Amino acid sequence: MDDYESLLDRARSQVPEDAFKRSGERFKVPDIQLMVQGNRSFWQNFQEIISILNRPGKEVLKYVAGQLATAGNIEGSNAIFNGKFAPEQVHDVLNRYIDSYVICPVCTRPDTNMAKEGTAYYLVCQACGARTSVRPV
Repeated sequence: MDDYESLLDRARSQVPEDAFKRSGERFKVPDIQLMVQGNRSFWQNFQEIISILNRPGKEVLKYVAGQLATAGNIEGSNAIFNGKFAPEQVHDVLNRYIDSYVICPVCTRPDTNMAKEGTAYYLVCQACGARTSVRPV
């Protein structure tokens, strides 16, 4: 039994200190800054949010616009949607995207990447190594 305990101690010593803490404390998505002008909604901090999510802007825009059932495009650092939307609506859709395509379902960390193998898409976690199949955006 001593051999098992020593192996366990050695393994724990090689794991970073914060590995067992929830990383949600460092993963904070800022509030969405949405401005309605006429019949269009301008998401002003779009670039900031996609850099935090570590996802391509076109992918996030495609998901959010699809869920809002509208057209959207990127101009500069803004995302522009056709229609009038409340920040809460966009925030709810963004949270669904984060839950499905950013947060690892195994360790609940945001340290993930999307990978495509053939026709299948996977969420690959850099923290725990889990590979979870996801639907394409």
